[in-house]
Amino acid sequence: MSLPCLTSSRIVRSRSSEGRLLGCLTAKARALAICANLVACSAKGQAHAAPRSDTAADSSSAPSSTTDADAGDSGPLASAGDSGGASVRIGVPSGPDGLDFAPLNDGDELGLRTFGQGGTHVFLGVQTRGLGQRAYVTVNLHNLNSDAEIEAPAPPRPQLFFCDDNHLLCDLVPITVMTGGLTDADEERDGLPIRIRIEVHNDAGAMAMDERRAVLSTADL
Repeated sequence: MSLPCLTSSRIVRSRSSEGRLLGCLTAKARALAICANLVACSAKGQAHAAPRSDTAADSSSAPSSTTDADAGDSGPLASAGDSGGASVRIGVPSGPDGLDFAPLNDGDELGLRTFGQGGTHVFLGVQTRGLGQRAYVTVNLHNLNSDAEIEAPAPPRPQLFFCDDNHLLCDLVPITVMTGGLTDADEERDGLPIRIRIEVHNDAGAMAMDERRAVLSTADL
């Protein structure tokens, strides 16, 4: 079963004056559930600023997760949780087929990849608790050196997660996020510190957010 979704994305707070192409592709394959979510992203003319919300601002409008960089990462969602019961954890693909979830810890390397057509992307994943099998995912990447920022808003239709038998713990892996606009053409990308923020919400109004810091690597380019 394939569930395509199409929406727009934007480049925000980028130093580049030219619009860049941004896209993110999410796909999830399992024996009984295959999810393909396509997010095509574009920006026309100048990159424009978009409202950014702090963690405090997010928590005032809806329940959100708290991120504790010093918390132990002994298991899924070890550092994400909120009083509303909904939580989300940022991770990366793992396992022999790249369809399993592994937590991303603060300071971990995140490899840049390419499809061979000049653009670059990163692979991410999310694991949620208490948000159900269908939810909306927004991904934000922030260049901590230049303050450039790119965002892929959630698609208009909910994305399909792969859940455990109780539909409590659910994964969306992999999420492919195009990185055009995150750096200038002459900017060094290897070792670049970035912040990753992912927000997930469902049709019932439950929402959770996680934030991680990572270091880009060009070893696989």
